[in-house]
Amino acid sequence: MTEAIFTLKDDRKLSYATYGPEDGEPVLYFHGTPSSRREILLLKSYGINFDELLHRSGLKLIAPDRGSLTTFHPQRTFSSFAADAVELLRSLGVQKCAVLCWSGGGPYALATAYHYPELVTSVFILCGITRPFNNAVIQQMGLNRWYFLTARNTPFLLRTALALVRRHNVTSLPDRKLTGLADVDYRLLQKAVKDMAAYTVKEAVRKGTKAAVHEAGMYFQPYDFSIEEIQQPIHYWWGTKDMAVVELHAREVEQKALHPVMHYREGEGHLSLYIHCFAEALQAIAETNASHISSGR
Repeated sequence: MTEAIFTLKDDRKLSYATYGPEDGEPVLYFHGTPSSRREILLLKSYGINFDELLHRSGLKLIAPDRGSLTTFHPQRTFSSFAADAVELLRSLGVQKCAVLCWSGGGPYALATAYHYPELVTSVFILCGITRPFNNAVIQQMGLNRWYFLTARNTPFLLRTALALVRRHNVTSLPDRKLTGLADVDYRLLQKAVKDMAAYTVKEAVRKGTKAAVHEAGMYFQPYDFSIEEIQQPIHYWWGTKDMAVVELHAREVEQKALHPVMHYREGEGHLSLYIHCFAEALQAIAETNASHISSGR
């Protein structure tokens, strides 16, 4: 992993990390929420050598950070951050790339594909959010819905809670029923709860909680892009035990995308699908890139 800070044209700072071979085919990676550019390091906690996977597939991930050392932007939208990410890519000389994301990175991946079709060749989403939160979505979510509802209704309470997480080490989990996690996710999280906290939420709020709370509230807002108008193929993975990103998000892609490629996984949860299908997603990206080269696109 290599980390750097890019200065945007309006002088804001954009923190990002790159993973994989320097000469690899670029892939824009959007992390989940609340999370950070270091999210991918979590895979090592589960015995996955992502460096080897990236070198084998010839891919280089470019992961911009929406919190941590990145300048907080109080008017940020999914599309405005897509523009920031594209400005970064262009500074790195990237002319075309695939987009990969997990969880809360979904709307960012879709916004980038919609607004920059000349740049984005295809979209790969690991159990990601694909539609704004409404009552139908919220009612089906597990206890994590309270994180987002608190951001929308009483943001000062969420800022307080996140500030406590930032100051204290997270070394254990409460009872599974209190977490709202599926068994498969709870067992996995127990194995690496300290790393999960370090690479995601604690890094996200490293310099303050405003960005994380603002982003959590964004998921209720209408999109300024349409999934029905995205021309690129959208590959979507979803696990039947996912209690964080509910099936409605998968169906949104299956029913509305012009070129959906669905990957339903029986018995997988939210975290478990990320861990178990990350390598599969990289292989799909590599095969898609090879197809584009052979067809001259």
